[in-house]
Amino acid sequence: MTIEELIDIQEAGSRARVLGLKAHENPYLAADRMPTGDAGALGDWLARHDAWKFGWEAEDASREDRIVTHFKELISFANRRPLDA
Repeated sequence: MTIEELIDIQEAGSRARVLGLKAHENPYLAADRMPTGDAGALGDWLARHDAWKFGWEAEDASREDRIVTHFKELISFANRRPLDA
């Protein structure tokens, strides 16, 4: 999958929010789009699911004037270290 494809999926998520769809209406949650046991397919599906969700959440945050807080939370989450074993 290319970066352009991921950007297109993010834009689709954003458009879905503009059109009034809910986050749980992510098309990558549809049964026919779910991965079937292949680790590569799972990674591809997860990237697509997350890209759509990211676009939807970014648009949702911008509509409620929460865009700065939303991105700070994403950065904070990405910077967390896993728990030491």
